[in-house]
Amino acid sequence: HPLPSAGGMYMPLPTPCSVEQALRFFANVRAPVSKELLLLLATSCSDIREAEQLRNLVRPQNKQLYNEYVQRDGRGLAELLNECPSCMPSWAPLLELVPKLSPRFYTISSSAARDVSRVHLTVKVLREPMRGAIGREKEGVCSTQLGALQPGGTACVFVRSSGFSLPVDPETPVVMVGPGTGIAPFRAFLREMAVAMNTGYRRTGHVRLYFGCRRPTEDYLYRDELESYLKAGTLSTLRVAFSRAQAAKVYVQHKVREDGEELWKILEKGGYFYICGGTVMGRDVVAALQEAIATYGEMSTDEASNYVKAMQTQGRLVQELWS
Repeated sequence: HPLPSAGGMYMPLPTPCSVEQALRFFANVRAPVSKELLLLLATSCSDIREAEQLRNLVRPQNKQLYNEYVQRDGRGLAELLNECPSCMPSWAPLLELVPKLSPRFYTISSSAARDVSRVHLTVKVLREPMRGAIGREKEGVCSTQLGALQPGGTACVFVRSSGFSLPVDPETPVVMVGPGTGIAPFRAFLREMAVAMNTGYRRTGHVRLYFGCRRPTEDYLYRDELESYLKAGTLSTLRVAFSRAQAAKVYVQHKVREDGEELWKILEKGGYFYICGGTVMGRDVVAALQEAIATYGEMSTDEASNYVKAMQTQGRLVQELWS
């Protein structure tokens, strides 16, 4: 609850709160630490060499050292405490200065119309080499936790409203672009459409999906399911881009550019265009779409840009992107 004595601000932690709860659910002990936290740790070391090592990182002349050792290498509180075993910081200031754990949002890849008592997620477990940091690995805070869960295990989750929803009119065409785990909301769409089709409420508008992955034998997510929707008529067109299956890299934005004339005809029928995935991909897809609008709609660059902006305003161009 907001505290009147604090100007209506909310408490940073629930009360009462145990030490374990604070560290497990509210503190990000793996995120790069601030210089203020480094100073606290330095003053909390009984070993002079460890204290000097930490102080050295915050000196003005060592800005590059801090950027490389902490920011680039991703050193968090947990790792620094292991490196400096004599460090025993006080609990209250430590909790105040430690980076806070922010929620990770995943788009639900199931439909309540079909999966009444379950929620499906499509998650890439992030473990990859850090850029520029030789021998160090970046691990996703949430995805690795989800990947380690066993059947019957628990996690703290909550649900919020999605920006994705199908057009009410079943005659409205739908175009979906979701490479990799960006397929999540569109799998949910297709599962919902399949249920509707079985109950006699079939979408008559064109339904097109662009999916992308590295290789068909490596990471073609939900392949059998998608092909079954295509066979049943739930999905009108399935366009797949494989980035590593041939000499030249092919991405979903290339497929969108190839289909420019068809997509323009779909947009002219009031079609909705959905994009989910990485920020760079989303930008390139919108650029390819705008190029198609300019070419086949015989518009100037400015006119095509305004057409795209109008689609966004009307809710016909919906994007959910992440970096």
